[in-house]
Order: sequence, then C-alpha cells, then structure tokens
Amino acid sequence: MIKRIALAAALAAAFSAPAHADVSISGSAEMDLFYRTNNTADGDGKLLQEIAIVINVDGKDKLDSGDELTWRLAQKVATPDRYDSWGIREAWIAYGGNWGQLKFGNQWSETYLIQDWPYGAKGFSGTVGEVPNVGFGQGIRYSSPNFGGFNFSATYDSGDAYGNDVQAYEIAAHFAAGNFNLDAGYFAADDGKPVPAGRSYSTGSTPSTTRPNGLTEEIGGGYANWIVGGRAQFGDVSLRAAVRGASDESAAGIDADQIGYLLGGTYSFGKQALSLGYFWQDAERDGQKQDDNTFQTIGFQWDYSLSKNTGAFVQIRHHLVGGDWNNNAVIFQNADGLAKGDNATRFLIGTWTGF
Repeated sequence: MIKRIALAAALAAAFSAPAHADVSISGSAEMDLFYRTNNTADGDGKLLQEIAIVINVDGKDKLDSGDELTWRLAQKVATPDRYDSWGIREAWIAYGGNWGQLKFGNQWSETYLIQDWPYGAKGFSGTVGEVPNVGFGQGIRYSSPNFGGFNFSATYDSGDAYGNDVQAYEIAAHFAAGNFNLDAGYFAADDGKPVPAGRSYSTGSTPSTTRPNGLTEEIGGGYANWIVGGRAQFGDVSLRAAVRGASDESAAGIDADQIGYLLGGTYSFGKQALSLGYFWQDAERDGQKQDDNTFQTIGFQWDYSLSKNTGAFVQIRHHLVGGDWNNNAVIFQNADGLAKGDNATRFLIGTWTGF
C-alpha cells in the first residue's frame, strides 16, 4: 500500500511539473450556401450547403542545441463527404534550425497547396485546386532555409500497408522578389496512385475513411502532377497566372493526360475586393475520341470584410464542357455536377473566419 501511494505521488509530481513547450490552437470556420445547376441525374438544379471547420493544434519546444521541435495535429470537421477522424488532415513532427527543417508524418503536398492557394482561390478551388495528390501519409520532407527569396523542398513517401511497392516523391520551389512571386511543384507516384484520406479516384484502389493520405499499389501504373505559376502586385491590383499538367498511366499502359492554363486578377478597394479569372483545360486518353475534350471555368468573387478575422463573399463559377468531356474526362475534375455532360453554374454565398 505504501509503495502504491509513493508511486502515485511520484506520477502526480511528474505530470504537475511546469511545461516549457508551447501549445496553441488555431483554425478557421467557413459556411457556404450554394445553388448548382445541372446537379441531378435529370439535369435539375439543387440548393446545398457546406460547413467546414478546421482545428489546428500546434506545439513547439526549443532544444538545447538551439534547434526547434514542432508538431501539428489538425482536422477539418463537419465536412459532408469524408470522416472527421483526427489526424487524417495533418499529423506530423518536425525538427528545424538555420539548416532548414525535416518533417515526418502526414503532411500536405506542396504541389497541391500551390494549386489550391493562391492559384485556385477566388472560384477555382474545385478545378485548379482539385487533384488527388493532396498529401503524404508517410512523408519525409526537407525544406531549405530562405536564400535571398528562394527556397525549396523535397519529399519522399515509401507507402504504407496498402501499397507495399508504390512510392511517391515531390520537389517544389518558391521565389519572391518585391511584389513578384514564382511558384513551382512536381509530384509523382510510381507503381501506384495517390489516395486522399477518405476518397479514391483510381479504379481498383483501396480507399479508407479513417487513415491519412496514402498510396494505392498498381504495379506498372503511375501518376504525376505539376504546376508553374507567377503572381504580381501592382498597388490595389494583383494578378496571377499558371500552367499545370497531370498524367495517369494504368497498369495496362493506357495513358491519360491533361494540361490547363489559368489567368486571374483581383482589385481591392477599402473593405471590398472584386476577382475575375478564367481557366482552360484540355485532355486526351489513349485510343479514345478527342474531338472536343475541353473544360473551361469562368470564376467571379466579391469579398467584403466584416472584421479583421471574418469576411463574407459571393462567388459565381460557370463551367463549359466540350462534347466529349462527359465520356472522356481524364483524371479527376470537380465539375459541379455536370450530370448530363452539359454546362453548369454554381452560385454561392458564404463567410469565413479565422481564429
């Protein structure tokens, strides 16, 4: 009995000792109410809503060597089309110093992030920003220090139990000089395909709703995605332009390729901003008709600042599809329904707040 009391006292003392590591919570909350034309199998429209709440738990500790250990556990909850299990969004530990940073665990693909933001912003997240290679479930990444405005990163993923032979890798780079920015990224998977957490875009893959971003094995198959973009700021006007490509090869050796071009701009005045952009994409698949496999998006957004942390916005995006798109689309493309292969428009009103 005395030994038990002594052990309990020791444990209590250990856990009540002052903690020197910093822990913080941040995130965002977004509400979207929208109407999509051509949403049902009959081609009718539908009123929909989405609530997306992101919670990030971050920690850091200064090491005796002068380096720093950081970690993050993050999740997007209330998302209607995937499970809200902690860690399938981000769960990583990193070690960094003036030599750069090494990050281990479930982390974003930098190539995906470049496409999602800033280039996929203001009405293009569902087209430019919608690719299957969103992250590395078993990633190992080195990120360099900043060299006069230039930095790069390199990532490797050896797969997991659902893809023993598949592997993925990525290299990305950024350059900033004054009001100009350049961004580039290249992701590739060999003998398999990327599988975002809770989803699957590849035939025969093994989706999971509870595990992190992963890879599914497909010996002889492969996938690649790349983007090169530039941004510039001229007073109240910002411009962005990018070209991105993707390719998908099946185990049978059938290739599917697509390439797209984006041009967009934003004019800010007071608490408001007006954005307009255009995205054009073409695709082809081995052995299939390719008369008109184009996909186009026109995006408009009006932003209004409600506070220093919250903004309201109205967004309109219109998709135009070629005659062969419905039967010959390659890779994954969010086209706001397009149930009958016709053009479609989405009207959205929402708010976003950060904390």
